[in-house]
Amino acid sequence: MRNLADRLSASGMPVLRFDYRGTGDSAEADGANDQFETAVDDVCAAIARLREETGVARVTLCGLRLGAAFALLAADRCEVDQLVLLAPVASGRSYVRELSIMRNIWLDQLPAPLRAAQPKDAPLNVLGQVYSAAFRTRLNAFDAIDALKDRTGAPASRTLIVDMSAGGTDALHKRLEALGGKVEQRPFEGYAAFMQETTFSSLPTRVFDAVVDWIAATDGRQGPSSRAVLKTDWEPDLMLRTPEACERPVRFGVAGRLFGILCTPHEMHDRGPVLLITNTSASPHVGDSRLSVRIARELARRGIASLRFDGRGIGDSSPVHGAGSPQDERQPVYSSAVVEDVATAAHWLKEQGYRQVVSFGICSGAYSALRAALAGRALSGVISVNLQRFHVPDGISTDTLRQHRPNSMAGYRSSFFELKKWKQVLSGDRKIMPFVRLVLKRSTTALAVRIGAWRRRIAGWSCAETMPVDPHEILRTLQRKEVSALFVCGAYDSSLDLVTMYFGPRGKRLSRFAGARAVVLDDLDHSVFGSHAADAVVGLCSEFVKGLESRRATAAAIINAESPA
Repeated sequence: MRNLADRLSASGMPVLRFDYRGTGDSAEADGANDQFETAVDDVCAAIARLREETGVARVTLCGLRLGAAFALLAADRCEVDQLVLLAPVASGRSYVRELSIMRNIWLDQLPAPLRAAQPKDAPLNVLGQVYSAAFRTRLNAFDAIDALKDRTGAPASRTLIVDMSAGGTDALHKRLEALGGKVEQRPFEGYAAFMQETTFSSLPTRVFDAVVDWIAATDGRQGPSSRAVLKTDWEPDLMLRTPEACERPVRFGVAGRLFGILCTPHEMHDRGPVLLITNTSASPHVGDSRLSVRIARELARRGIASLRFDGRGIGDSSPVHGAGSPQDERQPVYSSAVVEDVATAAHWLKEQGYRQVVSFGICSGAYSALRAALAGRALSGVISVNLQRFHVPDGISTDTLRQHRPNSMAGYRSSFFELKKWKQVLSGDRKIMPFVRLVLKRSTTALAVRIGAWRRRIAGWSCAETMPVDPHEILRTLQRKEVSALFVCGAYDSSLDLVTMYFGPRGKRLSRFAGARAVVLDDLDHSVFGSHAADAVVGLCSEFVKGLESRRATAAAIINAESPA
């Protein structure tokens, strides 16, 4: 939606996009009981703020999926001129079914032990997003036609419905017209490609262009008002205070192209350790299902600062310079440019006076967090969660990434006893060759590791002057730089296979490198969607960061003791 907002702004229209309470960077916890009602309140508050900041006379509400339902409900309470409903949820009951199907697909892809470990009596967890029982009840009861039954006039004079399926919103269309509104209905071209996970998502540029043209047809393509021009940046003392933390937006890097949220404890006596949270895949700085926000605020409650930020072309950071199309606006998730952005963020934190900077990431974020420690000098530690590769050449294609989604040896072992999985193999719905390739890869990698070690002993070869690609050289480089490393692996994740191939069972041989170790968590899923897994990761982060600070303080005390009086 950031892309659509930018297009509207470029057409001369002031735009406000915001996070509901309990979502994104806004205050309050996930899964509140009254989140359905407060979301509608938040839309009305956003309308009032937009009028106050810009002085606009006309307001168009635009929402996607459930956001479209909230926009429709808010238009019943606040003065709105136009509505843009993108793939609107017209039936809450159907939407809850969609969420349940999505959860079941995720559960089916989990190894059996992880699937069995998911709590049965907990709130609905869909890919890490938690929905309270009260929210589900309210959502189940929502029906767009029913919501308009007591109205005598249309909630807006004009409405654009962009439907993801033919005829899916015909009843809503007819009801709005019966209330006297002008309604236009269009297909949502490219909806399925748009709703993929962030790495593979394709922007629906034709739909966004049509939305801009539709709004501009009434509101006109005008230059921003003088009041809007005055608001080109935020106030320097802008801060959000939550029960756990103080948060403020920051910009850094060349021309301030990188955006982040600096999260600090309420009482911070000095700038000691700080956790640098990288993007997972191409997801923005809030993290998948708000995971980065939850990690940051819990660490702040424990006295540890953090910075969650967006790389170039992601979230609220500026697009990649010279991008030819919207799809080119972000870097590939595995690239030297992403690593460079993490190193830049670490350097900025050092400039702010933080003593210990620790990079943190999950999956592709684990990769950029690790490689950034090799590229610069600002990092004191690295926490890599479910790392998939130690080195990826620049230019790896999206199609290659899509194909590289391996199961783990432990995952395959757990599937051996599932009759359902064998039926899928026999019917051709599930292929056995990925397992064969994984076994062969583990065997050949183990042999290559032994040969590589033998060659290094004979030749004394070192890549200290270049960016290392061999895992053992990577660990040696971190050791030379005095960078501690923690590799967190799920017991059924392919990251454990990676660590085992190079450093022995459960990473045992990592102990040969100063400051390096691996931790294996039995209930850790790949994306850290499980609530217990997320809590365990936060605990490990806190322990690791405080351990670095403790060792620094001990070393300083020893130096002071040895200094002449």
